[in-house]
Amino acid sequence: MQLWWLLVVACSVLISGNAKLIRLAGGAGNTGRVEVYHNGQWGTVCDDGWGLEEANVVCRQLGFESASWSRTMAHYGQGTGPILLDDVVCDGSETFLTQCSHSDTHDCQHTEDAGVDCYSVLNNVRLAGGGGNYGRVEVYYNGQWGTVCDDGWDLIDANVVCRQLGFESALESKSSAFYGQGSGTIVLDDVDCTGDEDSLDQCRHNGLEEHNCVHYEDAGVVCSNTPNTLLPTTDTPSSLLPTTGVWNNVRLAGGGGVLNNVRLAGGGGNYGRVEVYYNEQWGTVCDDGWDLNDAHVVCRQLGFESALEGNSNAMYGLGSGPIVLDDVDCTGDEHSLDQCRHNGLEEHNCVHYEDAGVVCSNTPSTLLPTTGYITEELTTLLLSTSYFTEALTTLLPSTKVPIRLWRWRVDILNTVRLAGGGGNYGRVEVYYKGQWGTVCDDLWDSDDANVVCRQLGFEFALEGNRNALYGQGSGPIVLDDVECTGDEDSLDQCRHNGLEEHNCGHHEDAGVVCQNILNTVRLAGGGGNYGRVEVYYKGQWGTVCDDWWDSDDANVVCRQLGFEFALEGNRYALYGQGSGPIVLDDVECTGDEDSLDQCRHNGLEEHNCGHHEDAGVVCQSNAKEIRLAGGAGNTGRVEVYHNGQWGTVCDDGWGIEEADVVCRQLGFESASWSRTKAHYGQGTGPILLDDVVCDGSETSLTQCSHSDTDNCQHTEDAGVDCYSVLNNVRLAGGGGNYGRVEVYYNGQWGTVCDDGWDLIDANVVCRQLGFDSALESKSSAFYGQGSGTIVLDDVDCTGDEDSLDQCGHAGLEEHNCGHHEDAGVVCQSVLNNVRLAGGGGNYGRVEVYYNGQWGTVCDDGWDLIDANVVCRQLGFDSALEYNSNALYDQGSGPIVLDDVDCTGDEDSLDQCGHAGLEKHNCGHHEDAGVVCNSVLNNVRLAGGGGHYGRVEVYYKGQWGTVCDDLWDSDDANVVCRQLGFEFALEGNRDALYGQGSGPIVLDDVECTGDEDSLDQCRHNGLEEHNCGHYEDAGVVCSNTPSTLLPTTGYITEELTTLLLSTSYSTEALTTLLPSTNILNTVRLAGGGGNYGRVEVYYKGQWGTVCDDLWDSDDANVVCRQLGFEFALEGNRNALYGQGSGPIVLDDVECTGDEDSLDQCRHNGLEEHNCRHHEDAGVVCQNTPNTLLPTTDTPSSLLPTTGVLNNVRLAGGGGNYGRVEVYYNGQWGTVCDDGWDLIDANVVCRQLGFDSALEYNSNALYGQGSGPIMLDDVDCTGDEDSLDQCGHAGLEEHNCGHHEDAGVVCNSVLNNVRLAGGGGNYGRVEVYYNEQWGTVCDDGWDLNDAHVVCRQLGFESALEGNSNAMYGLGSGPIVLDDVDCTGDEHSLDQCRHAGLEEDNCDHFEDAGVVCRVFDNVRLAGGGGNYGRVEVHYNGQWGTVCDDGWDLNDAHVICRQLGFEFALEGNSNALYGQGSGPIVLDNVNCMGDEDSLDQCRHNGLEEHNCVHYEDAGVVCSNTPSTLLPTTGYITEELTTLLLSTSYFTEALTTLLPSTNILNTVRLAGGGGNYGRVEVYYKGQWGTVCDDLWDSDDANVVCRQLGFEFALEGNRNALYGQGSGPIVLDDVECTGGEDSLDQCRHNGLEEHNCRHHEDAGVVCQNTPNTLLPTTDTPSSLLPTTGVLNNVRLAGGGANYGRVEVYYNGQWGTVCDDGWDVTDANVVCRQLGFDSAKEGNSYALYGQGSGPIVLDDVDCTGDEDFLDQCGHAGLENHDCGHHEDAGVVCTVL
Repeated sequence: MQLWWLLVVACSVLISGNAKLIRLAGGAGNTGRVEVYHNGQWGTVCDDGWGLEEANVVCRQLGFESASWSRTMAHYGQGTGPILLDDVVCDGSETFLTQCSHSDTHDCQHTEDAGVDCYSVLNNVRLAGGGGNYGRVEVYYNGQWGTVCDDGWDLIDANVVCRQLGFESALESKSSAFYGQGSGTIVLDDVDCTGDEDSLDQCRHNGLEEHNCVHYEDAGVVCSNTPNTLLPTTDTPSSLLPTTGVWNNVRLAGGGGVLNNVRLAGGGGNYGRVEVYYNEQWGTVCDDGWDLNDAHVVCRQLGFESALEGNSNAMYGLGSGPIVLDDVDCTGDEHSLDQCRHNGLEEHNCVHYEDAGVVCSNTPSTLLPTTGYITEELTTLLLSTSYFTEALTTLLPSTKVPIRLWRWRVDILNTVRLAGGGGNYGRVEVYYKGQWGTVCDDLWDSDDANVVCRQLGFEFALEGNRNALYGQGSGPIVLDDVECTGDEDSLDQCRHNGLEEHNCGHHEDAGVVCQNILNTVRLAGGGGNYGRVEVYYKGQWGTVCDDWWDSDDANVVCRQLGFEFALEGNRYALYGQGSGPIVLDDVECTGDEDSLDQCRHNGLEEHNCGHHEDAGVVCQSNAKEIRLAGGAGNTGRVEVYHNGQWGTVCDDGWGIEEADVVCRQLGFESASWSRTKAHYGQGTGPILLDDVVCDGSETSLTQCSHSDTDNCQHTEDAGVDCYSVLNNVRLAGGGGNYGRVEVYYNGQWGTVCDDGWDLIDANVVCRQLGFDSALESKSSAFYGQGSGTIVLDDVDCTGDEDSLDQCGHAGLEEHNCGHHEDAGVVCQSVLNNVRLAGGGGNYGRVEVYYNGQWGTVCDDGWDLIDANVVCRQLGFDSALEYNSNALYDQGSGPIVLDDVDCTGDEDSLDQCGHAGLEKHNCGHHEDAGVVCNSVLNNVRLAGGGGHYGRVEVYYKGQWGTVCDDLWDSDDANVVCRQLGFEFALEGNRDALYGQGSGPIVLDDVECTGDEDSLDQCRHNGLEEHNCGHYEDAGVVCSNTPSTLLPTTGYITEELTTLLLSTSYSTEALTTLLPSTNILNTVRLAGGGGNYGRVEVYYKGQWGTVCDDLWDSDDANVVCRQLGFEFALEGNRNALYGQGSGPIVLDDVECTGDEDSLDQCRHNGLEEHNCRHHEDAGVVCQNTPNTLLPTTDTPSSLLPTTGVLNNVRLAGGGGNYGRVEVYYNGQWGTVCDDGWDLIDANVVCRQLGFDSALEYNSNALYGQGSGPIMLDDVDCTGDEDSLDQCGHAGLEEHNCGHHEDAGVVCNSVLNNVRLAGGGGNYGRVEVYYNEQWGTVCDDGWDLNDAHVVCRQLGFESALEGNSNAMYGLGSGPIVLDDVDCTGDEHSLDQCRHAGLEEDNCDHFEDAGVVCRVFDNVRLAGGGGNYGRVEVHYNGQWGTVCDDGWDLNDAHVICRQLGFEFALEGNSNALYGQGSGPIVLDNVNCMGDEDSLDQCRHNGLEEHNCVHYEDAGVVCSNTPSTLLPTTGYITEELTTLLLSTSYFTEALTTLLPSTNILNTVRLAGGGGNYGRVEVYYKGQWGTVCDDLWDSDDANVVCRQLGFEFALEGNRNALYGQGSGPIVLDDVECTGGEDSLDQCRHNGLEEHNCRHHEDAGVVCQNTPNTLLPTTDTPSSLLPTTGVLNNVRLAGGGANYGRVEVYYNGQWGTVCDDGWDVTDANVVCRQLGFDSAKEGNSYALYGQGSGPIVLDDVDCTGDEDFLDQCGHAGLENHDCGHHEDAGVVCTVL
């Protein structure tokens, strides 16, 4: 509505010139403070002289009929902007307020702001033929009630009606006279509300009483039966409260109507004047006919048992509001007053001295005398103070406060709510004086928050929030300086300043986060990821009713359980009926909530369900999932999800039974085909299944017999074609593109129910039918009721599906609908064919194609906006004119459209508003027309010279040709004049200047010769022709001064020869083509479309520009010369590679205004002192200001460079990827038909590589998304660019993107080695020009070293070395100034000065140290002893003991941070490992820093088995404490483990353990806090520069969490006090520990502790671990299993799981007892164990069984310190999983 009014006012501005925009503020839609818009801001009008005449002008200007009141003295609040008008005097006839006499200066304040009440034409609306909140919509107009037509009637319109009637919203919109036909006039039709209007007449419509309807189309509504005012929801019935207060506001759930708010006024708690809330104010009831039955209804509605009296004659005083009801006649059984008979709302003949009242019963029945009436004595007793406390104790036993406090609490602040958040968090609001107000956060703390949360029914508060965290409230601020002890029962029992006594603003509103009531949820009756939803409430498990249950609700449950999302939400007790209470009903989640109780619902244990309606879910499983790839929705390559990635299935044995299982698992009925040999393309992931054999009965593919190993290639990937159940769909009851949706199922057509039906679902239907998309989704049997079965209900499409049955739905023929709910659609577009007739190419009569014939458009309301839509639909930019009155002659077909009303944004004419197809009141003398902006105003000559060539026109983004049929000199004259020449010398035919390659745009051109452009001439139509390119037309235009032309007026052969001769060329160019510059041809090379090395064409070849003095002014000239608007960068130092031709320009100095580069100052052509490493480059703004070439140089002067001279590799790396070529303004791919190494060689050479190593097919680097440009490419190998090869033609192909071709090019420097060092370190040398050379260390850093190490096969680099650390090399210095980002695949992909371009000597040779083993550990032993294991290729492996000695052990121990080794052990002393054997024959000197620097056989080169695994015992004490024997004595061991020595031992012995492998969170909680790393014997922090979620993820995973929820900055968890160890941390997110990430270097930073970084990790059960600051990796007695959790139960009970070898596993219950359980519980931070459980009491685990025969003494600190059978040595099954119950204090 507001947008529509703005359009009205905007039009007013255009009419009146300087008229100011106007609006009403601070009131309702038709009332408010008058504000006008001037000079970019809204201001007010002073009320000096303000009266009804002035108000009338304002209201009429706003579209109302007149004003009912003029308001002064800031009646609608004070404005805040300038006071723009004063002393306004209108005579009442003005159209705009600014036409009235007024002063632009003023002497006013905002307390004098003027306002108006406008008379709303249709402000009376009612519901007829139904009940209190539903019925036929009727509006009062011209003295009678009339109806509203249902054309376009929807829920948005219904919402406006319901809100106008006082309801919160509409539940349904009804059509087709659902509540019976009305009898009055039809007042409104085609109502179109935005939903924000205050009344129905503010919506768009056809006009009052303008319609094409009859009464069987009368519209109706069903309104929500809850009014939009929010009343208290306390659980305490008002019948127990003797005094007046908040309790006199009552609401009824599940019933009621428009008057469901009733109160008693002027009396006491149970007696008073009856008042009802209507039209946003309280009114009274007239006592005509008022009796005890009427009073009973009121009292029961207020919560009392019955009425004692019905009073009349305003016994409780006269009311002041409207009299809402009269002649009330209740039977006494009604639930609310408005269900009784009455005269009608506000229909009465009364005055307020007839106001009705009641006396309601207000005591328990046990206290009432036998007469059933309250005696005076009993009343005195009940109201006496002495009895009141006893009464409270008896009636409200939990209330233990004095009468004064009790009355105050009950009457004033007993109602509290949370707003602006979710179910358990939000802004604290209290109900006071009839409205909601806020609490100021001064002194607000957790004690206050606890009181609020307990008052709301939660157990306690998690947080007390300040600073309006959940948004600012809008009501009064009721409380300030609240100080609770925490024990109070409600907020008003706490100390505070007094009610509404505060010094706050709403930016200080207090909030809370309460502990969730239903934070424990489980799945029962199913499997691990599916089952009946149960929630834990009041000490037992209960179920959830399936009313309203859908995928959003299921998603919340699944995420709460730790799954990623839900696959299904199930109903009807699919997993069996539960037996506990039904806790939730009518759950309505948005899908974003964190837990189920944050969703909307009826209330805890409020339901109307039985257990046959128990809800269930299927969550995305951690097991293998399945999908189809490379095909359509029901066809494709079979892929399964396992271990975090998708893989394929081998086709060995693949048949129809296996395909059936896949299709059924995906929800299809069966398979129609099993596909082999990568029918749908080759996959790229692992091959996960082979030799699959199904019997056909399985429900998932993994249930079939199969092998997890394979002997296959991706050429054997299996696929399926599934039978789509509902692949036939049609539209019925409408027209070609609109109607009722029907699907064919079980041999008949059926309908789709409209529950949840929306535009996304409609899009799927329309696309399935072949339309582009849907315009509308229709409900309520808009196109009539179907007669077959209802096949689908609760359809929920994502929008990407290919057919309707791929969408979520309730199940085939599973529904709760009738045919009055049949769904429909309107597909786009029924009128997508439009043409111009009776005129020329760009002008004429508008005709649209409909129902098989061309028809016209009536000119009623036709304007330039409508014409713009037609012209854009035809491919023109816009319209120049709109024509009416059949300017281009009368059409002869049907008149298809009338009253067309476009906004201008539509894509086609039928998207505009109109009267309906073939609905009109016109004749053909009113046919509409247009003149469109010329579509062909860009023309060029190609294949010839500057003034002659093939005629080409620019159309639809590309250049096309003109056919020579009927081509003559008149046509040629138009072309030449359009190009700026005086006239044409010739019009040529038969492709004289070569055949073009684009579309043929024009044919049968017939010009008179006077036209300004070619498209003004007659022709067949755009792209309408019967020609081939051998018929392309051409011209010769006059292009010389008349003095040079021979007298014949024609260019002779001799003159042509003279002009083209070399000796004369320069002068000829200068004389004949004065604007043609010598260097007007420029290109960008070595980059992309808008960036690259600047090259100019000179003397028949391309040359470069030196970067001396090169700047942005120079770059701007180049970019503008190329057609771009401006330059983004001017680049130097051959950024885009070195050129190979001459250096043409140097010392270029442009002002920036030149048209071409050679107009700038420079040294002279080929005058320079440069080399190619100084070649200049540019980056141009990426959208050229014209899409046309701007060079003046004819193509005959250009080299034979092809159409496709821009080529790139995508989807891969620097030297490999999918081949893409740039054509027609976009990148496209090359089909792999016939693709071979010869073709690949051409691509690679074109890209600057020597040759190709491989040619790839089948979209190896992913499928492209643009057009397929080339197919059947056939190169000889000698071509310079791909388009010089033979091919099928541009964009001529029979391919799909699964056939996209790729290449691997030979990298120039793909051979690199390390010299002068060891296996993983040394001087970097590269092979170039058949010899090894070195790399200069200028700028050499860790990023460069990373690239070298990865190129050599290592994971990363530890160091980048300089100053010839590994000796001086002897060959050439190949690279200098290397600058890698670190992500490159080889060194030559990094930026550098150029090959052999350097200023270095060999004493600057660069080197590296590569990381071989990113980690070393001891396993199977204790903190300082165990089996040696190294991390290699993503897994842990062992070291063989051949040759293993103390020197080797020394290296390991020092690498682990110990001082030296005590022993080197062999023969698998600490148990046999299970991974690969990584090293053998290790031979260390003992001085090495890490094991991989020692001599060895090679990685994974060995002749060993695991019983030869090597081990060590490392020293773990200072050398001063070691005995002379060099061994740890028993006494020393005792000393080391003593508490007093422990801190010193840690600091002294482990100063550098694994550099940074120890991390902790400080200053927060178990899963959040400041990140601290252990370095040099102390804890230090990490600076937050560049800190993000990737860095946080690494920290959290290193701590054992799954992922990070937040990465925090600015010392959120307090400032640390130690050193700042890391800065500028940049993790990819895949690292195992923080020190593997890129950073500035250890203790290299520019930070202070206010920048300390923090994290919040995903809060999994391992947050129950003790939060000690000393990591277990530093404890010598701590074992492998220091992470333990409880699963399958609650916080203090569950299945015992330990973390081992990267996954969680269980403990077998053999020998399990409470002593063992005590160790677990203490390890988790509990005091002790209450029970030790066996037989998988908390469900069977799914990981490995890690421990068996556990035998603890009870004194151990960790479970693995107990005796046990050995890690993963057991004879158990998961049915023996052990559990515990820990004590909670």
